[in-house]
Amino acid sequence: MSIDQLLWLTSRAAALTAFFVLAAALLTGQALRSAIFEGTMRNRDLSSLHRFLTVCWVPLVGLHLLAITLDAVARVGPIDLVIPFRVSYATVAIGLGTIGFDLLLVVSVTGYLRRHLDPIAWRWLHRLSYLMFGAFALHALMAGTAFARPFVLAPAAGEVAFVAILSLARLAFGRMETTQR
Repeated sequence: MSIDQLLWLTSRAAALTAFFVLAAALLTGQALRSAIFEGTMRNRDLSSLHRFLTVCWVPLVGLHLLAITLDAVARVGPIDLVIPFRVSYATVAIGLGTIGFDLLLVVSVTGYLRRHLDPIAWRWLHRLSYLMFGAFALHALMAGTAFARPFVLAPAAGEVAFVAILSLARLAFGRMETTQR
């Protein structure tokens, strides 16, 4: 196995794992405001799980970006990681990943700055999570070779569907109050 093959496999494994961790973080965030786990899990525990999952993406996304940057075949430079649509191949697919990463940085940084931000501004910035996840899903579908395999595509499609259903329910019914803290 060559170093480029190892980097390629590392990049794909880290990206795929990051996708599922980010989906779980988004779902736990939605669950905090929709009461879907009421009676099963306390909001305090759910909030802790959400915060834990949002931290887990750091090494996974970092490993994906490092491996893709070091991979000589991929030809992705450090500037391509933050400025979308610069890569000469799969421009749209890679650009969507870059947009997703930029949004991930905004959501993550403002998450840590929540206490210092206006609550309405923070809420709108945090809602960029939906655009971020959509950009990552399209990036994975268009650029991710693993998504061609049914055993990867099926759970990923399930995650996307679950996020979409919960999002539509929140839009239709608004925020549901929980009875426990």
